[in-house]
Amino acid sequence: MEHNSCYTPQCTRREHCTLWHNALVEVEHSNSLLSITNPQIIDKAGGYDHCPNYYEHKLRRYARELVWSYDDLTLAQWRQIQTQLNRQFGYSETKRMRHGYVAISPEEQGVIAQIFTSIAPGSEPRYITYEEHYTKPPRIEGRAAHKLLRG
Repeated sequence: MEHNSCYTPQCTRREHCTLWHNALVEVEHSNSLLSITNPQIIDKAGGYDHCPNYYEHKLRRYARELVWSYDDLTLAQWRQIQTQLNRQFGYSETKRMRHGYVAISPEEQGVIAQIFTSIAPGSEPRYITYEEHYTKPPRIEGRAAHKLLRG
């Protein structure tokens, strides 16, 4: 999830939704436009307790810099893993993940782990750093990325 917001006061789960917390920040900054979730989508989902845009407000552990060399994999396995990563995320996004330009969400880490498990059972993906955020931090490039990753 990127930085989305929703200011729906009728929502019963708003205190536990990251979208609500993001909207409150927008209110504090006096933004002139706030977004809401389309009520028709909420009705079709079965009410506020089943909102499809609900995103639990909790810290998540994002990874950066997918390690790109593994001693326990054969060359054929590593090529298959690379192919699957490129199919799943695209070549450019995989490269950004590898270099640490994008944070890798827990959900994306799960997909990567499944790819490793299916191709090379017993081998797990490794990451250089981890950071905790409520929402996925924006992509960074170039010198800014190197400053963040090298300290």
